[in-house]
Amino acid sequence: MKISDVVKVAGSIGGAANAVSDLLGPGAGSWEASLQQASYGGVPFGVNGARLHAGRRQAVHVYPYRDEVWAEDQGKLPRQFRIHGFLIEDSAIYGGGGVVGQREAFLTVCETAGPKTLVHPTLGNVANVVCLDLELEERKDLGRVFEFTMALIVSGERKYPQAGESTGDQVTKAADAVRKGSLLDMARKVAVAIKQGAAVVRQAVNTALRYYQTAVGIVNSVRRVFNAVSSLRGNFGRLFGGGNSGFLTSNRKASGGASAADLLAANVAASAAVVAAGAALQRAAANISDTTAYGDAANAFVQSVAATAVDPADGMAMLGRLATFQPVGESTESPIGQAIKTANVACSAHLRRVAIAALAQSAADYQPYSQEDATRVQTDVVGILDFEILIAGDTGDDTSYEALRQLRKAVVADLQSRGGDLAEMGVFSFNASQPSLVLANRIYRDPARAGELVRQVNPIHPAFMPPAFEALSK
Repeated sequence: MKISDVVKVAGSIGGAANAVSDLLGPGAGSWEASLQQASYGGVPFGVNGARLHAGRRQAVHVYPYRDEVWAEDQGKLPRQFRIHGFLIEDSAIYGGGGVVGQREAFLTVCETAGPKTLVHPTLGNVANVVCLDLELEERKDLGRVFEFTMALIVSGERKYPQAGESTGDQVTKAADAVRKGSLLDMARKVAVAIKQGAAVVRQAVNTALRYYQTAVGIVNSVRRVFNAVSSLRGNFGRLFGGGNSGFLTSNRKASGGASAADLLAANVAASAAVVAAGAALQRAAANISDTTAYGDAANAFVQSVAATAVDPADGMAMLGRLATFQPVGESTESPIGQAIKTANVACSAHLRRVAIAALAQSAADYQPYSQEDATRVQTDVVGILDFEILIAGDTGDDTSYEALRQLRKAVVADLQSRGGDLAEMGVFSFNASQPSLVLANRIYRDPARAGELVRQVNPIHPAFMPPAFEALSK
């Protein structure tokens, strides 16, 4: 067969396959039998050739003074087709009738909105394909044959952003449920115990007083003063040794113009608010039968304690101690003794659970600096929750039990969501001490992160970093 004869036969991929089969000889026609008649949106056409573009989306990062590049994978590329085809009058293969009518039908389907099915000669049915471009050519020398080139792409589902509740909001709702549930459980027990007389009320006041004294001791500790001053910007605050030094830079709240005197004055004012809220709590405990007022006073007191924190990390440390508050006192086997014990245990449990609710919210406000930090916070908070859940189950506080379990679930989901994508901690070792600026460039390829590195390692001087230290891996 001559080459000119091959061209005449090759009117489509199928025709080309026949020609190549004739050239190759017997046994070469099995591939031709697998070809399918091409069409788009139900309109058939012949194919001269087709190209398929596929692969992965890659963002290539190029770094100065580095021969290698880093290709960041960003997902799968949509499949794109570029088909060179033709429409022919009264085709013996696919029919179609007059070529002008075929053209109009083909134009209509390509200009109609929405995805359609492409029948590819070798790939078969490809769903959800949209036409990006169509170029159709008519020439005198082609006669009754219209040639075209079309670009197609596989389209995905039409998805709109969906509003969802943040994990932090879920923690807030679960914490509110704990406050309400613990108040109901306390009211149920105290309502029975208070029938034994004024001694039960005095026990409620004593429990509130001891809770207040515990909180005041925490707020007025020397460490709390250190924490306040350590939130100052610059090396003074960093080297002061408070709770905000080191890794807790993401939670610092001191403004740029704040001074040590300003922070100490704010701490004094916050402490005074705690005293006022404590007095209100004791007055509410003296009228414990008004559970609504007592619950509001307990919530306000714990919030006043949390407000003294310089950052969420400091708040978690204080509230964690209040969350372990336990009843103290002896009881007798008499009815009045048992009633006093019931009031003591019930009021202590309620105050403890209000602190746990505030602790969970502080954990939701805290921004972990690494995956390990998120895991540490989760372990600490969940440990306190698990202990309280066990107590609630043993004492028959069913409402608190279920609310605490839901709060535990919300806390775990929140910290896992926010900490899962954070960098891990890594151990770095060098032959000698180097400046933080040099190390930040070597480790992170970003000299601007030198200050961050200093806060993580907390060296004696930024120009003399220790040879070995632990810092964020990226």
